Amino acid sequence: MRFVLAGQARSTSSVMGRSADVVIFGGGVAGLWTLARLKALGYEVLLLEKAALGGVQSIASQGIIHSGLKFAIAGKVSNLAQLISAMPGKWRDALAGGGPVDLSGARALAESQILLIPKGLFSGVKAVAAQKILGRGAREIARENWPEGLRLSGFDGSAIFMDEIVLDMPAVVRALAAPYMDCIRKISEDEAADPLGFLEKSGIEARKVLFTGAGSNHAIACRYGRDKGMETQTRPLLMGMMKGAPYPLFAHLVGNGEKPVATITTHTAPDGSLVWYLGGQVAERAKEDDPGAVYAAALDAFKRYLPKVDLSQVEWAVYPVDRCEGKSKTDGWMPDTPTIHRAGDHLYCWPTKMTFAPMLGDMIVQIFEEERMMPGNLTSDWSFLPQVDFAAPPWGRCSWTKDR
Repeated sequence: MRFVLAGQARSTSSVMGRSADVVIFGGGVAGLWTLARLKALGYEVLLLEKAALGGVQSIASQGIIHSGLKFAIAGKVSNLAQLISAMPGKWRDALAGGGPVDLSGARALAESQILLIPKGLFSGVKAVAAQKILGRGAREIARENWPEGLRLSGFDGSAIFMDEIVLDMPAVVRALAAPYMDCIRKISEDEAADPLGFLEKSGIEARKVLFTGAGSNHAIACRYGRDKGMETQTRPLLMGMMKGAPYPLFAHLVGNGEKPVATITTHTAPDGSLVWYLGGQVAERAKEDDPGAVYAAALDAFKRYLPKVDLSQVEWAVYPVDRCEGKSKTDGWMPDTPTIHRAGDHLYCWPTKMTFAPMLGDMIVQIFEEERMMPGNLTSDWSFLPQVDFAAPPWGRCSWTKDR
């Protein structure tokens, strides 16, 4: 495969050919955000996805744009907590149609996750300390202003507004992709396993190749001998789902551990019923674990925090996810920022958290600027490649059970 040197623009003789400034492999939020960011700057970009838009991790995300407060309460008042506290503002700008990426076609499911701290736990000290350290808009919600569902749940404690919007992830994926469907295309599993071979076979030339399919990045780098210095880690999840939820709830159930006992977001199943999507400690287990362990942990959490919730008619499901990212340099938690492994004209990218997608896009643009790689005045036709569909969210393709 032939690359043009960074900073060297192609002549207009390549118009309507098969040349791109950038080819991106991976159609999750990281790849789609980067595509939109680069297209807005005038780069000719081709994005290739092997399955469906939304990828594996993105479509399984709860959609929470973290403010960092839960990390501060867990004793992780670090660079991670500080950097992530700026992310809700960036996403809100995008939802309003401002900023470098326009997400005005998407929507927020909730204006904030609510931090639920049981009576007596921390005595409010850690929550107040975290609020001061982060300098964010976290505040205690007066009981009379609690959402109706929370008032009916039997919860006894403090409810903290966290300034964490919760996004409708399928809508976010569609909003990112919609303006650029002419340069988003599908490849097969075999082609994705040898991406450079696919580009060569298809006669596609690129100045830069970006890999944003978090779970496949390391194997691809190894295939081409570009993994020197690359370190990654995998953190499994077995996300829980409860269909027939009585009302919308967006909450972190805080316990004594580093992570919430459960993190609840609310979504709508194809039949119109409400689904509580469950992360946090209830989901922190191997993907192959017994789903019943997730259900039992969720039931225990609801009994302690939300004792008046009627669970007599609910149905259950699980969704296994591997979170793949750059390796943490400190304590085994997630890295403080997105990770980019640079190997010549190849960039292997992990946003770490979906929240950090804007920061990853900024980092890639900065690399291009440092290398003086300007848009190459290219216009190519990618219609010879097949179109790609959108991924259904977990609650739209699972099998439900009443067995616990």
